Amino acid sequence: MKNRVILFIFLTFLSFFFLLMFAQSQGYYQNKNEKAKILTEKQIKEFEHDISNGKNVDIKKYVLYEDKDYSNNINDNIYKASLKVERVMDKTIKIIFNKIGDSVSN
Repeated sequence: MKNRVILFIFLTFLSFFFLLMFAQSQGYYQNKNEKAKILTEKQIKEFEHDISNGKNVDIKKYVLYEDKDYSNNINDNIYKASLKVERVMDKTIKIIFNKIGDSVSN
């Protein structure tokens, strides 16, 4: 039973690793950043064009992303719960690797 739990945890982490590796290899994050960069350059050119034409400029017209505050009690509670899960997972991983280290040493 104990070996099955350890195997399940290991396979879960391994699958997350491969999922993230696949996303990185497909350029998901690079593509997302590249699109933001292109939009930013477009906004800069539009800003320069408006200034050269003598128009009144408003920063709100050129800002692409506004920071919105989506926090509420549910988010706060989920964040606190995730911190507790993180602490438990950290302790569990340390115990697992200590056991593996002890078994390798023996």
